[in-house]
Amino acid sequence: MMQNETELNETLWDPAEIFTPSLDYKYAVIILNQPILFKKNIVLPIWKKAQFRITVDGGTNQWLQYLGTLADEIFSKKCIEYAPDSITGDFDSILPDHINKLKNVGVEVITTMDQNHTDFTKSLMQLSTNCKHKNIQLKAVYVFVETAGRFDHIMGNINTLYRSKELIDVETIIQVASNSLTWLLKPGYHIIKIPQVLRKTQSWVGLIPIGSVVKNISTTGLKYNLDKHTLAFGDLVSTSNSYDGSPEVTVTTDSHVIWTMGIESLVELENDSL
Repeated sequence: MMQNETELNETLWDPAEIFTPSLDYKYAVIILNQPILFKKNIVLPIWKKAQFRITVDGGTNQWLQYLGTLADEIFSKKCIEYAPDSITGDFDSILPDHINKLKNVGVEVITTMDQNHTDFTKSLMQLSTNCKHKNIQLKAVYVFVETAGRFDHIMGNINTLYRSKELIDVETIIQVASNSLTWLLKPGYHIIKIPQVLRKTQSWVGLIPIGSVVKNISTTGLKYNLDKHTLAFGDLVSTSNSYDGSPEVTVTTDSHVIWTMGIESLVELENDSL
């Protein structure tokens, strides 16, 4: 996903960028412990072009299972481009055999036992260290994790988005699921490009005030726009919204707010074009 700050507190987002990353766009990929439901012709090019690739604890099992026979090629030191650069976590979920096999092909194994942080949080901290060590400034981090399963894990991942600024110097951190993209909008003015296929299919979108009240938020380009509204749990929450056909959505917010958008039809289009 491309994010450009054109003015103070003004940010441009292009959700389609994630599926067609340019060679000079520096980003990292993190795999959390959820099944990967995308077809390989979408995920593998994203993986191969990343500057850093991290699998987190049980996410390592998920990645190797997703690769299928390609995992055996990694273990025999072939197709090494599909191996993670590092695996992190407290390793309460990963299969020990996977740790040993990946060590043997040169994958960095980093044990992070601090139980005050989730494995996702710790992986961002480690990624920050790697970026500083190699003097690489990332534009984005794409975190592959389905929005399903344990509700406490889902909320923990959202909390990491809110904490991300203190963890790593990267503005764009996106949770990527097979049916959605989710990220944090910070206070300011945001322009979000909406792919035509999502507008045509009236795909869903939500603005969710997790953690605190959003006292003043306005939008354009949505089917049900907000005009200096307040968003809060127990009051108004903008879910099950859609688009009015405009090529862009704008969001002006005085507080942090979660943006989440359906991408089913966009994924289908990407599959057809590959």
